[in-house]
Amino acid sequence: MKKMRLSGFAVKRVAVISMIVDHVCGFIIRPYYMERFHIITSEAQAHQSMRWYYLIESCDAIGSIAFPLFCFLLAEGFLHSRNRLKYALRLTAFALISEIPFNLVHNGTVFFYGLQNVMFTLATGIFTLYAASLAENRLTGGKKLWFARIAITAAGMGAALLIKGEYVFLGVLAVSLFYYLREYRWLKFLSFAPLVVPSVWSLLAVIPILLYNGARGKGSKYFFYIFYPAHFLLIYLLVTMHVFF
Repeated sequence: MKKMRLSGFAVKRVAVISMIVDHVCGFIIRPYYMERFHIITSEAQAHQSMRWYYLIESCDAIGSIAFPLFCFLLAEGFLHSRNRLKYALRLTAFALISEIPFNLVHNGTVFFYGLQNVMFTLATGIFTLYAASLAENRLTGGKKLWFARIAITAAGMGAALLIKGEYVFLGVLAVSLFYYLREYRWLKFLSFAPLVVPSVWSLLAVIPILLYNGARGKGSKYFFYIFYPAHFLLIYLLVTMHVFF
């Protein structure tokens, strides 16, 4: 059983693979399915359509694991970060860098205010935790601390609504719950409550979280920051070049 334990970087790899599956399905496989099977003219085509449909449903389930894992890892990263403010600012910087590739894939345009990339949501979550940690330094515990946490989390959720990042306030709430409930053995899984709203398959993320060994593991902390905008650019190029159509 010891060999099956996952480090933080191993959990992040699971999240990255899940994200790739989700985005390849959403921007390549699903559009192909909609175009090819828009009109079904034969029984054979109907059977083929169902196979593609089940593939998409499977990809959706796998893809739902990514965001809960990123929320969990964000809370863990914040907890062990030497400079928490720098952590939040770094995530914000890469959110800005990722915005153009994100917009190109989602909307085919460079600028679009209607929806921002998920790094903005995660960065808002980090700033929320940073504010909560300042309150923790002033308040030793008890009801006052929990009232402060609730107020700070509500403010963070409101900020997420204004920013319009993916998962908006649900992401900030999940990140906050992972942080606040981290020391409770089973109660911490209530952190998944806001995450099942977009997809009940988010609960699959419980498996790698249960296997997490609490260690950072080996890997580059900048890998995901670079990979996130890069994979959007690659998908955009593949789509615009009609590689799959």
